[in-house]
Amino acid sequence: MKRLLKHKVLALALLVALTFATINCGVLLHPERKGQKGGNIDPSALVMDCLWLIAGVVPGVVALVVDFATGGIYKPGMAMNMSPGQAFTFRLRGEAPQSAEVAVTIQGQDGRVVSLLDRNLTQGEVIGDMTLSLPADLDAGDYSLSMSVNNNPNAQWSLHVASAQE
Repeated sequence: MKRLLKHKVLALALLVALTFATINCGVLLHPERKGQKGGNIDPSALVMDCLWLIAGVVPGVVALVVDFATGGIYKPGMAMNMSPGQAFTFRLRGEAPQSAEVAVTIQGQDGRVVSLLDRNLTQGEVIGDMTLSLPADLDAGDYSLSMSVNNNPNAQWSLHVASAQE
């Protein structure tokens, strides 16, 4: 009788642990990260997911798989999720130190490049905010968003463009 009760308690504890593991730490702590496609891993979310390994291998693995699959484990800033036609703003501060050509482009996995900005700046010009929009006819998928100055790449971000259904 005691043995049966012990097995029931153990089974219940495992069920509770699995339930909480599927409500994983990365998505629970940072719901705004859901849907990210990559980037730097957040150590706090990783540690909290690994703590589920104490409850058992299965809850720990489930927590890690769910966080990686949903993107909840990645720090923000490395990947952007947008929709076709959506506007976004580059915040550049100060004056241009020299005359330069600034270009912002997106490149698809098929190699097609779309220019979002091609602007010549003069030395001393205050740059400020630049609001750009993705093309409204842009297909869903993964892209690379790049900013270059004088044809030299300065920054690059991963960009996931969602379809209307996502």
